[in-house]
Amino acid sequence: MVNDPISPIKFQLFSFLFFFITVTTIKAQEQHVAILIEVKNIDFKPVKDSEIKIESDQNKYSATTNGKGISVITLIPGTYKIEIRKNGILGYSNRISVSKPETFAISFTEKINRIEEVVITAKEGKGLTSSSIISQRAMQHLQPSSFSDLLELLPGGRSTDPVLNQVNKIQLRETGNPGTDYNTSAMGTIFLVDGAPLNSGSNLQYTYDFLDKTNNGLKRRLNMTSGVDMRSISTDQIERVEVLRGIPSVVYGNLTSGIVKITNRSGYTKWRARFKADGYSKLFALSKGFENKEHDLKINAGIDYLNAKSDPRDRLENYKRITANLSLIKEKKHNAGTSRWQTNLSYTTSLDGSKSDPDIDLSDLNSYEVNNHLLSLSNTFTYTKNEPVFYRSTEVQATVNQRFDKIKQTKFIQLENATAFPLSRTEGEYDGYYPEARYISNYMVDGKPLDVFVKMVNNFQLDLKPFKNEFNTGFDWQLSKNWGDGQLFDVYKPIDPKSTFRPRAYRDIPAYVTSALFLESISTFEPGRHKLTLALGIRGNLMMNLPSHFRMNGKVYPDPRANFQWELPSFNWMQKKAQIALTLGYGKQSLFPDLSLLYPELIYKDIQQLNYFHNTPDYRRVNYKTMIYNPQNPGIEPAMNEKFEARIDFSLGAHQLSVTAFKENMHNAFRSMNEYAQYQYKKYDTSTLNHEAITTPPDVNTLPYQTISENFTYATQRNGSRIDKEGIEFQYSSHRIPVINTRFTLNGAWFLTKYGNSFPVYRGRDLTINGRPYPYLGLYEGMEPNSVNEVLNTNLMLDTYIPKLDLIFSSSIQFSWYSMRKLDPMNGIPSHYVNQDGIVLPFDPDAARGTILENLIIAQNDARYNTTRRPLETNLNFKVTKSFRHKTVVVSMFANRLFSYYAPYSINGITINRKGAYDPYFGMEINFNL
Repeated sequence: MVNDPISPIKFQLFSFLFFFITVTTIKAQEQHVAILIEVKNIDFKPVKDSEIKIESDQNKYSATTNGKGISVITLIPGTYKIEIRKNGILGYSNRISVSKPETFAISFTEKINRIEEVVITAKEGKGLTSSSIISQRAMQHLQPSSFSDLLELLPGGRSTDPVLNQVNKIQLRETGNPGTDYNTSAMGTIFLVDGAPLNSGSNLQYTYDFLDKTNNGLKRRLNMTSGVDMRSISTDQIERVEVLRGIPSVVYGNLTSGIVKITNRSGYTKWRARFKADGYSKLFALSKGFENKEHDLKINAGIDYLNAKSDPRDRLENYKRITANLSLIKEKKHNAGTSRWQTNLSYTTSLDGSKSDPDIDLSDLNSYEVNNHLLSLSNTFTYTKNEPVFYRSTEVQATVNQRFDKIKQTKFIQLENATAFPLSRTEGEYDGYYPEARYISNYMVDGKPLDVFVKMVNNFQLDLKPFKNEFNTGFDWQLSKNWGDGQLFDVYKPIDPKSTFRPRAYRDIPAYVTSALFLESISTFEPGRHKLTLALGIRGNLMMNLPSHFRMNGKVYPDPRANFQWELPSFNWMQKKAQIALTLGYGKQSLFPDLSLLYPELIYKDIQQLNYFHNTPDYRRVNYKTMIYNPQNPGIEPAMNEKFEARIDFSLGAHQLSVTAFKENMHNAFRSMNEYAQYQYKKYDTSTLNHEAITTPPDVNTLPYQTISENFTYATQRNGSRIDKEGIEFQYSSHRIPVINTRFTLNGAWFLTKYGNSFPVYRGRDLTINGRPYPYLGLYEGMEPNSVNEVLNTNLMLDTYIPKLDLIFSSSIQFSWYSMRKLDPMNGIPSHYVNQDGIVLPFDPDAARGTILENLIIAQNDARYNTTRRPLETNLNFKVTKSFRHKTVVVSMFANRLFSYYAPYSINGITINRKGAYDPYFGMEINFNL
């Protein structure tokens, strides 16, 4: 089921009343003044989530800085002692006098052993939603080629060799490989680069070459309805990555699974050059940052190039990527506030293709190429008030992403028999065309997806003792339109002789438009030494520019979300400060269908009524009846994922432990399903013709014929997939043990994922009876293979930092303790069947015995439903990073699967021995900072 929609008018009235009541609760507090505290570290970067305590003999106040390192505190004028801590470590202590509203700029210097700051793996966030934070230093030690490599650092992640000859889809909190009918999870993971979304709702790049079972290379390079291809994201300009796996703020929407927030470098940096080489790829990157403090201007630019092969021995298949980024930041101080303007311009091109080997393919012509270009321009304007009043800040963002995508394919076609092609683009009876027996098809798909995204977030704060309240309200709007020419080819030389489609221009498809309003309150209450934080939010999602017959037309789909955190009083244990925090979350996340789901291609059913092939070409004739079916599903609705989450965080000095349990249910994800239809056609009889005496093609007006009715199935998009996830994620990191300067990090996850189909399906039988296709269709409940997938992974990392040598080396032992897959038994007996007249009737299996209907009972192979369980798999990975001349030169190398052990197992009495199944994977890189 989907969310119960509410009308737009009710939603707007609700939002207005909520906001009006909030504003009218403001009380004048003339005896108080508000101060703004801005905390930055020694590199002049904001210190997020630092704890501020201000005390006098009569009053005590506390606050936490936001993502910009800013906090506003309302207090009574007087003299106070101020202390600022981060992770329990004191970084600033002083006395201040407050008599009027003013701003305090504070430099935060942590008085700790600097080796504790060297973190080369992901850190678990301590906010209201579970997240993993990956720093630039962790990425440098990992030595990634693309964003896909970073997923190793998430709980439950494992290192894998790069697979750059196919689309890299993201899977969060998920195990198993169920196929394209379960792409909603990947499609529903939002990628944000400096706040700008990368996801496109108008990607229509696919090929008509569906029936060529020998060519999977092209299919695996297409990522329609599967989200962002992580191969296209370079890591060389990234400063920080945060992967939100839990329930995010209602500020973020049109998603189901999670958010990947990427922050690129800004401000001054030295010249940086990186060269990486491994068995699969070569990568080169160059970047530089400039800063003019007098004019508060920051500029950062970078470019990188990747050339990769799926197999180093195969020179005919490769993947290339070029990425260029330019970032400008301008800040200006005003009398009442500070404004910040950030512009990001980026260009990414991916070239992915293959050619046939002339030693194998004598035609020496077959080739394909997937060519994608992305030009992105993003502008973000932020205004923050200096003096703490009810209104605090506004952020406005506008992003334009223009893609230029092409699929180019050349294919040699050799027809097996006297094949004919239909050419009509309208319904009716038409003559077809006999092509040459051998021809070369040149095929191109031209796509120009345009995505425009606008978002505004307003922040308000209201402190009413003993509560501190923060409010976020705003809207977002997105338009996606494809201006491409679509499928381009010679209809007399189609790429697939059996295709049931006709070329269409993408620019003729209507635009995809969504909008949303959101309202969120974050309240903090500190009774005694406890700290309670509650975030409540509601988001209303609306799809516009839809035809009136769509069920989604004019409906608002609400996403309620709530997160609660309880920080218990800190205490001393073993001469260290200990802290415990409990976090609970619940929320709904909705994802609208994209253009390909809303406006699928028309299906052309071309039935040969006459195929008279004569040795004399002038006497030949082929006649078709063309019928057109629209597979569009106006009843399609947003996919909705309902999420529950519970987390406990424990810290003891520098020791950190985080354990998260979650459960996710999505029962209306998108999938392709069969629908049935009936057609009638004429079957002409040419047996009475004298083939030796004929002087003209047969005349269909004089030939005898038989009228035939048949059923058939075609694919349509429905909310039919079910994806249920549950699991436990954990991560522990120790302090660095003295003398050896080594930190232990243990993380892992247990994932249980169930895939299934929510609706019954129509199926025919691939049988021929008396020279005719089997006439009936069955409607089957549970005829799709529902699967249960389970895995338990852990990763133990030991990383050592030697300051005198500026050397970091780490070893990680990755365990997959077991992985399991089980298919639920399918029901091979239909509940209903479709007869020859297209009427749906109940199916009685007893009455069907001994009749032609018995063929609808599909025998099941019980062996298929045996549980497949793979036992222990262990890999030892090693990485080392060495700096020279004060980090002017940094050299790194890695060796994955330096040691591997894969326990043997049995399937149906056959022992599978995997010893030596996987080879080690080596690589190295060098970085220059000049």
